[in-house]
Amino acid sequence: MLGTRRRRSTRRRATGLHARAARGSLARLGAGALAGLLLWSAFPPHDLWFCAPVALAALELATRQRPAAESATTFLLFGIGLFAPLLHFTRVSMGSPIGWVALTVVESLYLASLGAAWAVVSRSGPLVSGKWAPAARVAVFAVLWCGVEQLRSSWPWGGFPFGRLAYAMADAPMLPVAAYGGSVGLSLLTALVGGCLAETVVLLRAHRLPGALAAAAGAGVLVLWPLALPVDTEAQDGTARVAAVQGSVAHDEEAFARALEVTGNHAEATVALAQETGQDRLDLVVWPENAADLDPRQYAASAVLVERAAQAVGAPVLVGAVPYEDGARYNDVVVWTPGEGAGSFYRKHRPVPFGEFVPLRGLVRAVTDQADRIGTDMVAGTGPHTLTVRAAAQDREVVLAMGICFEAAYDDVLRAGVLEGGGVIVIPTNNASFVGSSEPAQQLAQGRVQAVVHGRSVVQVSTVGVTAVISPRGVVVQRLDDGVQGALVADVGLRHSVTVADRLGGWPAATVMAVTALVTLAGIVSHVRARGPRGRRPGR
Repeated sequence: MLGTRRRRSTRRRATGLHARAARGSLARLGAGALAGLLLWSAFPPHDLWFCAPVALAALELATRQRPAAESATTFLLFGIGLFAPLLHFTRVSMGSPIGWVALTVVESLYLASLGAAWAVVSRSGPLVSGKWAPAARVAVFAVLWCGVEQLRSSWPWGGFPFGRLAYAMADAPMLPVAAYGGSVGLSLLTALVGGCLAETVVLLRAHRLPGALAAAAGAGVLVLWPLALPVDTEAQDGTARVAAVQGSVAHDEEAFARALEVTGNHAEATVALAQETGQDRLDLVVWPENAADLDPRQYAASAVLVERAAQAVGAPVLVGAVPYEDGARYNDVVVWTPGEGAGSFYRKHRPVPFGEFVPLRGLVRAVTDQADRIGTDMVAGTGPHTLTVRAAAQDREVVLAMGICFEAAYDDVLRAGVLEGGGVIVIPTNNASFVGSSEPAQQLAQGRVQAVVHGRSVVQVSTVGVTAVISPRGVVVQRLDDGVQGALVADVGLRHSVTVADRLGGWPAATVMAVTALVTLAGIVSHVRARGPRGRRPGR
């Protein structure tokens, strides 16, 4: 009788333990999703940069030394909490949720793999106990995060860098680090701050006050020390007077289908600019991506409008155009000189997968007919990453480092133009498909970070907004918001020196990815050894 009671009591205790464990797992999963939403708030349009390290700290605390399946699931929900609102602009542009959902899931799966790796690595000996275990956990978590972030930002088909920690740091004190380590260095520093905050909480729970104070102080130092880093921003080769024209576009999908409407808007805004500034007062004028809805090199009516605008300002005009050649299409920025017409052009090197071309089209078509929204795939350009323009008011040549639209998110694309001699970065973009979403603000933040990475002023020109001139410190000097037809005129400093980040090139990113692979492999080996030769933990 007594034995029966004991067995019942044991079963009740076991049931209670299982119930508490299940509730704890659910709480951790919920914390992961909420932490993802918290990280989203660090990005535009909210711009609460300090939420990024706090979100990473919460995620690390929720998954440390947890089973791989639970950790991966928590990271997956974290990714959904982050990417679903961050990438909602794809839903706006497509008019369908299919692409938005698919992109959210794919990007979140990268984080799920990170969660599995962190679960294995965080249970290895050096990260569990010992004098340096807290510092090791901080470093390893930051490296793993950045390694997976770099992977999803570069693979496959060129990757998709939206959501990089660096692009939430445009207003943060850590921004100067971008000039030394690029976007990956800025992301790494942000992740290190998050790791320090997590250790602060762990050490406080363990009543280790000196260690907690040291971890908190470490987070503070990591946030503030970049303010002491020198960032050279002075003009070295004089200035160029640049006008950025935002012609504005009707907010509907048919605007570009109505022949010459977009071109006419930008020509009209340019003529109005000439009336305000006078002729021969500008060095060059920049129109946005796709500003010529019909390529002026192929359509005479479009050429007439562009020539009229160029003659009015008496300066070269950079015109965005999309030519169709041999069954493919390209994305060009053409130099149009008054009296001479079309000259050299920059051809986009990094088309957007599923936005400008459809990989695995047959497979995608089997799932959804949305694949055929893109009738002709865009092909990557192979020419230089610069344009050379003769500055009209100074009668000298100016070299521009070029990037089109989403290329603002890729360090290597803009770096190539800077290393080819670009003294200023020009990013024409077309945000007409994203009106009412956060995409224009996200792209502006990317431009601000890239200005610091490359030590160049950035002229970012949109069809509908945001159009802005950004200093090499990442500060927005002038801007035109959504839906405004007008132009900005700025004397932009020209520079030739190269930042440490550009000298290092792709080495920081490659190093982070290599260390991530080695750390993960070491964690797997340690985990297998700990379980013993028969797959069971020693002593069982």
